[in-house]
Amino acid sequence: MITKTIIENVLIISAEGFWLVSNYSQLQKLIKTRKLKGLYAPNQVLNAAGNIAWATYFFSRHLYVPFITNLTMMLITLTTLFYLLGNKKQFTKGIIAIAVIGPLTSYLLVAYPSMSGWVGVVYNAIASTPWFVHVLRTKRVSGISERSIYFSLSAMLTTLSYGILISSIPLITGCVIGLTFNLIIMRYYYHYRLHD
Repeated sequence: MITKTIIENVLIISAEGFWLVSNYSQLQKLIKTRKLKGLYAPNQVLNAAGNIAWATYFFSRHLYVPFITNLTMMLITLTTLFYLLGNKKQFTKGIIAIAVIGPLTSYLLVAYPSMSGWVGVVYNAIASTPWFVHVLRTKRVSGISERSIYFSLSAMLTTLSYGILISSIPLITGCVIGLTFNLIIMRYYYHYRLHD
């Protein structure tokens, strides 16, 4: 007999696998092409802080699979950040972002641990916005990994299903925002990649 717990576990393991492959695919594309357009060190700092916030959220709810995966995604994000910090233009912005976001995140998670999911939602939304705006404004998609788009979409759909099953409003909200951004970027990706 298939129980709700088994379905939840299958969904979250699938979702976290998709997240890991999506983030790794984007990092691979960055290293291979060295195209930094639309990638900003402060955004990677926000994404890493978002991973820490989500890890705190899942740990406090004794959900250890997504907790471990968020820590792993943070490592991939930090690798991307260190790669970006090698660029002189990105270095100063990245260091300033670390100096501001690091202490702010520590304060928020210690003072308001029950709000950690919402901290993750806000950080991830802010981090995604510049790339989203870059694609809309410039109509250039050369830095985006096609595999990353598909795995990210799969991750958001399975995470959304998991969020609905466990009744997590922050998780549902984050996925709806992410799906909206992803679907619009996907449309632009296929429309403009031949002209890039």
